[in-house]
Amino acid sequence: MRNLALIILTIGNAVVATAQSQPASWPGLWGPSRNGDSPSAAGVPLASAKEMWRRKSAGGYSEVAVADGRVITMELRDGADVVVAFDAASGREQWTVRVDRTFKGHDGSDDGPIATPAIDGDLVFAAGPHGHLLAIETATGRERWRHDLPQAFGAAVPPYGFAPSPLVEAGLVIVPTGGPNSRGLLAFARDTGRLVWNASHAKADAYSSAVAATIAGTRQVIAGAGDRIYAVSPANGQLLWSIDGLGADKVIANPPLVLPGDRVLYSSWDESVMLKISREGSAITAAQVWRSPRLRAYNGPTVYRDGLLFAFVGPTLVCADAATGELRWRERVGEGTLIGLGAQLLVLGQSSGELRAVRASPEGYAELSRARVLTPDVVSVTGPSVVGSRIYLRNLREIVALNFQD
Repeated sequence: MRNLALIILTIGNAVVATAQSQPASWPGLWGPSRNGDSPSAAGVPLASAKEMWRRKSAGGYSEVAVADGRVITMELRDGADVVVAFDAASGREQWTVRVDRTFKGHDGSDDGPIATPAIDGDLVFAAGPHGHLLAIETATGRERWRHDLPQAFGAAVPPYGFAPSPLVEAGLVIVPTGGPNSRGLLAFARDTGRLVWNASHAKADAYSSAVAATIAGTRQVIAGAGDRIYAVSPANGQLLWSIDGLGADKVIANPPLVLPGDRVLYSSWDESVMLKISREGSAITAAQVWRSPRLRAYNGPTVYRDGLLFAFVGPTLVCADAATGELRWRERVGEGTLIGLGAQLLVLGQSSGELRAVRASPEGYAELSRARVLTPDVVSVTGPSVVGSRIYLRNLREIVALNFQD
């Protein structure tokens, strides 16, 4: 294994937080809680990073999902979008499943799949950009069931492709869909693929994934598009609350971010809105707390830490007060994506190939260390996936596994 210490640019005696208390998996989009956050109390020097393996990839925007010693993602191969599984320790390919013909990018987007698979025990669920939803046996790659969502449920394929990553909640696989003929939020039985319920509350193009959380004392599935953000009961799809969105023409790419204090952050490429969810008797309502163009959502998550929000606004990394939306600081570092890792942020450059450790502080930008981990000048809009002392990264041409433990 090639030691990365030779290309580490260390500032002071910085460390990257990792491991013992971290979950043993990164099972889907933005980690175990779908918020891009992997808290940890431990730390090891970034300079100890070793490359475990590196594989070529032909393209795709899917994040790397990791569970039970297996890495699963989506990419394109020989004119097809595929789901592919690798051994997490060696990178050896285990199986490949064809989803559909390759989705062709346009207007600056690249070819290939967009959504991230969701690993749930013996099954993995994946959504292709043409609107195919698959259940695949995790160990063997055998296809268990499949739906063509546009054909069977009236889902519209948005201009840039179907992007929601499946949510697994309470024995259901849940995906938002949009369009004038869509049956809306769809919930399928995990094992059989049978449609259990649907909730048609938003009609705008569905790029954003749904999330599940307990808010105001009630377990709920939160979803949204440009025209509406809403929550339903996972048991039956019954509407719990609903509020106008940021605009039917707005691109909502990020899942809602659930925050302490029964709050939900909902973001487009242009602005963000903070909602407060309240209960009075049996009624649950949502009200706007603030709305601001100073905080937006691009490719990666907005990370919450101790009353602060960290996010990319174009090439600028910003820190904002979660209570008011007011900016604390901004730093032009170039476009990228990020995740939270204990008291730090891991920031991956969109084209620099650099991974940075940044202090999650209200006092200003403080870069602790950095490493060049991916080939420069190749686009990466996929954030790091962290499992214990391992970090998995990818761009449009390669997938890399690093180990931060001697």
